[in-house]
Amino acid sequence: MSTRSNIIVVKSDGTLDQFYHHCDGYLYGVGEELRKKMIYSIGMNHFIKDVPPEDILDGELMDTSGYEYEHDLSLNGCNSLHTDIEYLYIIKDCNLYYVHAWGLYEKVNTNSELIDFVCKDENLLPLDKPIKRGDNR
Repeated sequence: MSTRSNIIVVKSDGTLDQFYHHCDGYLYGVGEELRKKMIYSIGMNHFIKDVPPEDILDGELMDTSGYEYEHDLSLNGCNSLHTDIEYLYIIKDCNLYYVHAWGLYEKVNTNSELIDFVCKDENLLPLDKPIKRGDNR
């Protein structure tokens, strides 16, 4: 069974890019990969907020989604979250946040509320601590 996730990148102009990832959406999977990519980007003296999402997530984007590409990311052209995701990750202001997404639609109504709901200190994934298998933070 797949562990689906969405990734939202809040760009410096306030617009959002949203991605869907079909498999391995849990912390040790997508969470750890995003953490590593952010460290790499910051280590290369880039500021995440000024880097296009396709540069942060280099080599993982695709134009179409489908089960045959389950480990790739697909850009959500409709700018809406998949309703059956288990994890939601947000990259904002050089920080990485996450939540378990079950029941998320009952708590927020707009993208703005969603960003505010997720981007809290308790949902921050520290970039200096690797995520280990079984880590539920």
